[in-house]
Amino acid sequence: MSNQIHILIVEDEVLLAQDLQLRLETNSGYKTILAQSYTEAVEVLSTSKIDFLIIDITLKGQRSGIDLAATVNESFHIPFIFLTSHSDQKTFENAKLFRPNAYLLKPFNDRMISMSIDLALEPPKDSPHYESGAVQGNGTVLKPLYIKQDNIYKKVNIEDIMYLEADSNYTVIHTKDVNYTYSMVMRKIQEKLKYPFFLRIHRSYIININYVTSFDSNSIILDERYKLPVSKQNRDEMFKHFEIL
Repeated sequence: MSNQIHILIVEDEVLLAQDLQLRLETNSGYKTILAQSYTEAVEVLSTSKIDFLIIDITLKGQRSGIDLAATVNESFHIPFIFLTSHSDQKTFENAKLFRPNAYLLKPFNDRMISMSIDLALEPPKDSPHYESGAVQGNGTVLKPLYIKQDNIYKKVNIEDIMYLEADSNYTVIHTKDVNYTYSMVMRKIQEKLKYPFFLRIHRSYIININYVTSFDSNSIILDERYKLPVSKQNRDEMFKHFEIL
């Protein structure tokens, strides 16, 4: 049917994913696609019509379900729910930063699935995922920073920050369009940027991994134009954030 809802299930436990797929297609008539990793999911999102996602928080590999949620909010603006077997407070607080439309706990049943999807597909009018006019990706999940410049607080959207550069007791915040020099050490600003896509690669640099276009053992390129050094101390941690063939 022309108005059939297309759901992308991102789950690396194959049997569980197939069980969820069967329930969704048999009971509710949804059209579903399966993906087992961050990379597969982004490829599907880039090439297929997807109305809604179910994302396992703890995907195996270099990129987690949390990373995928950040990418979805930044680039695709599609509602999603988190699928998880973890109900502990730490996991919940971390997931909450990305404002999923609902949660689905394992093990699930048909009623739990139905309730979660109903909540996700019919959000309240004031939901940050649905604003009047154009969807504003920067406002969906990420709290902007307000930086004081000449006695005026200027808004800086988190997803626009490409990297931070330490300069003694100052920090230069490099965004896509403009740079801000702020009288605060980089460590203090890092404490306000507790999102999984910010990564320290050097004592003087913290990057937004969404802007990485290439790298080697000693340096990393952002947006195909900014080359930054990678320290030996941070090299191994950096490699963990990328799915390398």
